[in-house]
Amino acid sequence: MKLKDKVVLVTGVSGTTGDKIATKCLKEGAKVKGLIRDKEKIYLCNNLGIIPIIGNLTDREAIKEALKDVDIVIHAAAYLGGDRATAEQSNIHGVQNLVEGAISAGVERFVHISTVSVYGHLEGDVELDEARNLAYGHSEVYTSTKCESERILQDAMANGLKGVILRPGIICAEKNSHWGDKLVAKLAAVEKVDWIHPEDLTPWVHADNLAEMCVLAATHPAAVNQTYNAVDGNYTENEFTVRLAHAMKKTLIIPDGNPIRMTYNCNKIRNDLGYLPIKKFEETVVQLEEQAKSWIVPHEEHRPKNG
Repeated sequence: MKLKDKVVLVTGVSGTTGDKIATKCLKEGAKVKGLIRDKEKIYLCNNLGIIPIIGNLTDREAIKEALKDVDIVIHAAAYLGGDRATAEQSNIHGVQNLVEGAISAGVERFVHISTVSVYGHLEGDVELDEARNLAYGHSEVYTSTKCESERILQDAMANGLKGVILRPGIICAEKNSHWGDKLVAKLAAVEKVDWIHPEDLTPWVHADNLAEMCVLAATHPAAVNQTYNAVDGNYTENEFTVRLAHAMKKTLIIPDGNPIRMTYNCNKIRNDLGYLPIKKFEETVVQLEEQAKSWIVPHEEHRPKNG
């Protein structure tokens, strides 16, 4: 299946990945709708060249309207905060509404962006593949509600919905990313970095690469009813955040406790769908290092010169 002339509904277009997904779908020849909650963010859709649909996932009528003539749904929206009631409304009830609406609308494919957090947190050197049991009932709100959203998808797929679940790790981008430019800003705001262990392993994926995975998930026949770890690689924090901290000459204080050593096997999406990264880890980190250095230049320029 190709995206050319298909109608794609993308949720979460104001987030780290949604705009990249929309842009990628447009390049593939699709007509794209963007579901947004806030009318003030219509400009985002206009800038992307997609059709804005104002609505909330808790509003069944808005979802029904958004799904008119839609062939493919790519669900990238999620609540990442710690308020359980809000998380359940968005990540569970909202997903249920969207899935039911998609079934009623007869969509051809439903791509759901989940997270590797659904595996929970395990001690020691553990490799996790897609067959690993999920951490249902986990104490962390985000983890537990994303597990439940996957349960909804699995039930729907068992009853005929052609769906795909992608489980990304940390989603990095040079702009509008908690693990990209916002991480750089966070590091810039402190003198001492004391919350990361250099040996922690980070399941990294670039937002542009995740958008590529979404297109493959939406079009490849082998993807139907499959789940994939959407990860480019498992990198140590010494290769990632520590480099950004060093670029800003920050003091690193190693926290107590054992480093996080979980790794996420990412062979399945490469073998099944032929996925290859567009954006490489090293080139992205180099760009973020340049961003990091730019934070200290203004301060150095204003230092008094000797003599």
